[in-house]
Amino acid sequence: MKESALFEELQRIAERHQIAVSTANLKKYSYTIESGLCRVKGRYRVILDRHLHLSEKIDVLLDALRQLSVDTADMSPELQRLFMKKRAADPVPQSGTP
Repeated sequence: MKESALFEELQRIAERHQIAVSTANLKKYSYTIESGLCRVKGRYRVILDRHLHLSEKIDVLLDALRQLSVDTADMSPELQRLFMKKRAADPVPQSGTP
């Protein structure tokens, strides 16, 4: 599966779980801001730096969805493999909140 298709699937999954995904120019600030999961006005949001490569954006979305314990049952087999691979390489505490 192409990276663009994986990215689109991750965005759809985030949308289904009411997680907003937005892209911003994070390099314009004088302080360091990294891409990732946050809460804005009580709602989850993933902010992606527009300068990231597509593979890096996929990693950020994967990490965010893992932090929120999103069920992988409705994902494509390719995306499920990525989740499992990432889980084995870098376990994230499953607290439900970042």
